[in-house]
Amino acid sequence: MCRRFDSALRHLILKIILFTNLKDFFSSKTGLQAFESKEYRYFWLAAAFSNIGMWSLGYGRLWLMHDLTESTIMVGLVGFCTLSPMIIFSFFGGVIADRVNRLTNIRLTRGLFSLLALITGITISIEFMTPSILLFISVLTGILLSFDLPSRSAMLPALVKQKLLSSAIAMYSIVFGISSILGPMIFVPINNVMGIQGIFYLIGSCYIFTLLCLLKMNSSLHKTKAQTENVLSNLKDGLSYVFKSKTIKYVILLGVFLTIFSSSFDTLLPKLSEEMSEKGIKAYSNLLLGSGFGGLSATLFLIFFGTRIKIQNYYIISAILLGFSFIFLSLTSYLLLGIFITFILGGTKTLYGTLSTTLTQNLTDDIYRGRVMSMHQLIWSATAIGSIFSGFLAKSIGLSITIGLSGFFIIICGLIFGKKIIKNIS
Repeated sequence: MCRRFDSALRHLILKIILFTNLKDFFSSKTGLQAFESKEYRYFWLAAAFSNIGMWSLGYGRLWLMHDLTESTIMVGLVGFCTLSPMIIFSFFGGVIADRVNRLTNIRLTRGLFSLLALITGITISIEFMTPSILLFISVLTGILLSFDLPSRSAMLPALVKQKLLSSAIAMYSIVFGISSILGPMIFVPINNVMGIQGIFYLIGSCYIFTLLCLLKMNSSLHKTKAQTENVLSNLKDGLSYVFKSKTIKYVILLGVFLTIFSSSFDTLLPKLSEEMSEKGIKAYSNLLLGSGFGGLSATLFLIFFGTRIKIQNYYIISAILLGFSFIFLSLTSYLLLGIFITFILGGTKTLYGTLSTTLTQNLTDDIYRGRVMSMHQLIWSATAIGSIFSGFLAKSIGLSITIGLSGFFIIICGLIFGKKIIKNIS
């Protein structure tokens, strides 16, 4: 009888923990509040599968090009070809996001991402892959991103209440942290068992699961207001709106410059891993893993403390710390120390990226949201310039000097634009 009572009591306590306390936990001032929305839960799950795919897609291509050519310039060209189309097309992607159903847009682009990943895997399997084909596929990926990202970013305010928007963005950012940890953990085992093509088959599968989650969402929530003006007029209005808002303008400009200089990390990491005390794909994977854990730690900080901090202050501090982490990385060749530094680097990079998005979303009127977020994507597409620039610079003046100079310019940009941002908000 005592045993039965003890079992019943444990069962009751478990129920209370799982239902009562969990409800209170969701109601507390943390990023978990956003999960009260069913639509957001589907969106977050889709993002989780999608970002595992996007992480593997990006770094898988960089390593593949390194394996094919062993050239920092060619590795830089992969980033350039992926993200340079966004400089041209993302403005039009933002206009489309303000004119056409945003959920329909990303359902289409996610299906096409899956197709491109599978084609990449097949071409490697049949030994047809060349640097030129890889660059062509990277260009197609960049065009899709131009239309995918503005719609995806503009969807968030329709999924949660306005007061939960910063929480939703913080929780959305955790998928980047999770994928940047899972990616390096599975990268080496899959490469050892199936070869690099296995990574791309995994990517294709992840995007299929993403599409299934998006198909469960309610598309009627993402219909846009009818636009009477033509596309070019919409584009002009969006540009005017951004340049009249000094804070949004400076947030985007700081992000662009930081991305140009910080993209040297992604471009030069395959080469840097060859110069560490332990070399090769294992060192590459471990450095990425350090960065991933740093990013996840920063995201957890934002989830639990994001509602209590001054976003603009932490945005600037994270940018400056990012610069110092680059300088320290340029001075070490020991893998364990390198992993610790990439932990700091990944954390600060995630922090400034997430806070940049939060600031922009909070300051933007919904009617302009798609166009503003497309301009905000210039921050990411600036990697195209940084990738090719850092590749050439590393070849000319050396790897360590390039990484150290990148850190120096990140600090200078953080100080100059940070002062303007804080002045305009306060």
